[in-house]
Formats: sequence, C-alpha cells, structure tokens
Amino acid sequence: MGETTDVRYYKDNSDANEVRIWNDKGVDVILNNVKLKLFDNNSESEDYKSFVRNFYSLYYRMKEDFSKIYRTTWERYFEHLREVTNNVLDLPHPNVEKVLTAIAHDSIEDVWKTFSGISEDYWYSVALSVQAISKDPWFLYVDDVITEEEKKYLWDNNRQFSLFLTGEEESKDSIFINLKNRAKVLRNKEYFSHMKSFDAMKEHIIWLTERYNIALSGSEIEIITQNTLDVKFADRIHNLSTQWSDKGIQKTKDKVEETKKYFLSVAKETNPDAYRKLQHEIFMLEGKIKEINNRVECIVVHWSKKQYWEVLLFWSKQIS
Repeated sequence: MGETTDVRYYKDNSDANEVRIWNDKGVDVILNNVKLKLFDNNSESEDYKSFVRNFYSLYYRMKEDFSKIYRTTWERYFEHLREVTNNVLDLPHPNVEKVLTAIAHDSIEDVWKTFSGISEDYWYSVALSVQAISKDPWFLYVDDVITEEEKKYLWDNNRQFSLFLTGEEESKDSIFINLKNRAKVLRNKEYFSHMKSFDAMKEHIIWLTERYNIALSGSEIEIITQNTLDVKFADRIHNLSTQWSDKGIQKTKDKVEETKKYFLSVAKETNPDAYRKLQHEIFMLEGKIKEINNRVECIVVHWSKKQYWEVLLFWSKQIS
C-alpha cells in the first residue's frame, strides 16, 4: 500500500452555513436530537459546532441532489434519507458517523456521488460506510450473464441498448429487460452476501480499505462495520414501514422474504433493538397481506356460489 489516510479526523467545512438556503424544520429536529443524545445538550461545544457545519453542508447538498427524485409512492426521495437519519438516532449507540452516513447513504448508488467526493469533504469512515451500503450499477454484471446470442443482438442494436443503459430511454425490448433482470439478480446476490453476518460486512469493509488505500486499525474497522450495519438496518426499517401498497402485494411479499433471509440474523446478532423493529414491520406487513388474501378468498367463494346457483337455475329452466 502506498500513501495512507487516518480516518479519525474530518475536515471542518467552516463555510458550510452558506449552503443553508431552505427553511427546513427537519434539519433542526435532527440536530436537536443529535445535540441531546451525542453532545449532552451542549450547543456551545466546539465539537458540536463543527459537526453542525458539516451536517448542514451534507444535508442541503443531499436535498439539492435528490430534489428531482421521487419514490414509487411519489414522496420526495429526500424524505427517506431524513427518516433513515431519524431512525439511526432512535437506535442504540448513535454516533456522528452514523448520522452523516444515514443522510448520504444513497448518494453513491442513486445520484452518482463518488467515494472520493464524500471522503474529501467529510470522513473516510463515512465514505466507507456509504460505499459499503451502495449497490453497484447492474450493467457491471452484464458480462457475467450475457450469452453469445445476446452479444450479437446487442451489437446489432448498440445505440438502443446504450440509451437503455443510461436510462435516457425506456425500452420494452424483452432481451434488454431480461438481461437487466439477470444482471440485477447476480448483483443483489453479491450485495446481500455482505449482510449475512458481522464478519461478512467486516471483510467487505477491509476489502474497501485496500481498494481505496486507507490504513485503519482493527478497532476502527470494527466500529465502521457496526456503523454500516446500523445504518442499513435503519434504512430497511423505513423501507418496510413505507412498503405497503394494495397494487404491489407481490413486491411487498418479496421485500419481507428478503428481509427475513438477509437482515434478521445479523440484526439479532449485532443490534437487538433493530431486530425487534424489523420484526414489528414484518408482522404489520404480513398482517395486511393475510387480510388481503382473506378478502380475495371471500370474493372467490362468493362468486363460486353465485355461479353455482346461476348454472343450477339455467339447467332447471332447460329441464322444465
């Protein structure tokens, strides 16, 4: 390894107040909570003032970057980032790294922020956690799943596929869509393999430090690993709490099963409070799914009985 960087200190963005251009009560709620839980309610602390400058800078940068992005519920995506930050503060043992990671946790994956961009302005520990939480673009996995026949097809339709890759154009091309889905399956399998245990995430963090040439002590790696998992738990808790849609029952079922498969075990191992919150959200969603299934069953039974009497009436008329 060449030149290394110590992650224990972060830059003080002294001019960060200049970016505070919105009147936003949400940021004040978070900061009051941080002040109470992390700085003994001492707003005069120099550490707190330094954190506030950094948080303002990152908060409003994320708000601007995500300003045109919406969730499938048509809620502003930034609200998700803010709620995940609040969730982190509601879980045991919050710290300033978790708070900064939470507000920026989707920035690499969704708005193409870079590891170096986050690490230069904020903490290397935050950048490592955000990178560890982020899924790689699906198209990086295309070479691993594509067939020779598909390669020829893409060669013949190169321009259309390029527009599909960049998201500039939607496509109903079944080959494009099928290739994307298979690439995403492989990507997700690799991504969630890091979630199966504390040690698995720790290994991933170590791999990232080697990739970005960062020197960390064993205790620092352990802290960053726990920070990363806790932010991911907070993220999944909010995702589950906003998951329900009468029009997307199968998607909800898939999300519940995914959470059971990849999150519950490691949450139970590393953060029992997060485990209980995840269990609660699963219980609520499964209750709604069961209610819908019962309604569907009643409708089927009702129409089956109705059709039975209609058929019986028809044949009785024919006989008479």
